[in-house]
Amino acid sequence: MKPQKVTRETEFAERQKAMCDTIIERAAHMMVGEVGVTVPTMLDRMLTYCGAQACTIDGSKNTAEAFRTMADRIEAGLFHPLTGEDLPSKDKH
Repeated sequence: MKPQKVTRETEFAERQKAMCDTIIERAAHMMVGEVGVTVPTMLDRMLTYCGAQACTIDGSKNTAEAFRTMADRIEAGLFHPLTGEDLPSKDKH
């Protein structure tokens, strides 16, 4: 894969994404820690919100396809560096 050229615009976009990630993480902590919902309930609310917003922008068919694509990427190991699922059971942290 060819490295992406770093520009002020791409640096700004990366900072924006990082700030959004921080806000999402804080919202998750608030739901679980302050409101007292379970983690599965928090995940349900986040995914429902994302799905509804995506449907209003891209339509149900395109949103469903995007969710299927993401599901395929997850199943293929997208988050294995975080979960350790690809490591032998004795090496998991």
